Amino acid sequence: MTSRTDVLLEQVKALSAEEQALLLAQLHDLVSPPDPDWEKAWADECERRSGAYERGETTAEDATVVMARLRARYLVR
Repeated sequence: MTSRTDVLLEQVKALSAEEQALLLAQLHDLVSPPDPDWEKAWADECERRSGAYERGETTAEDATVVMARLRARYLVR
């Protein structure tokens, strides 16, 4: 890293976790600008999935349970 990035990194370390997350999202948008078409398509898909769940057409699992199962299955020991 350059000395400027080293200084920035030290400043970022002093931020709260929430501030770091916000900064990360802003940096991501800077290097990879949002695509309105993709965002609309994803919002539509979320609505479709939510509606299917509410109508009883699909089920859901707790994310922590799913992640634990995936870790147990794929984590290299």
